[in-house]
Amino acid sequence: METIRTNEKAALAGGFETACETVVEFSYPPAGSVKGRVLGLLLQGERLTHRDCWLRFASSRLAHHIYILRSIGWPVAMLEKSVSTTDAGRSAMVGEYWLPASVIQAAGCTGVEYARRCAAIREGRGHHE
Repeated sequence: METIRTNEKAALAGGFETACETVVEFSYPPAGSVKGRVLGLLLQGERLTHRDCWLRFASSRLAHHIYILRSIGWPVAMLEKSVSTTDAGRSAMVGEYWLPASVIQAAGCTGVEYARRCAAIREGRGHHE
């Protein structure tokens, strides 16, 4: 796991409009890994399902990525929700994962910079979301 440190000035220079403070030092997987890019999206406030992970990262292992993120200290929330399938409209229960706003805020400048690095890697791989 890599440790990322940044400061408020660096975050502000990158376009973050309000001051941020890193309250909690979390562990971060490598930004180029699927786990890292999943975390980057969660830090941006996105909610992800298995389908999102498949479409964005060609990975069918979102639950595993979340398991690993939780094991290194990220309190990822999950809610089961019903979705319609392509199987004649049959419904299925899927997990939707996200980081609570308080966790994103606690990650502060470090989280902002990490999410930016993950986004740059996604863009560098030609992915347009």
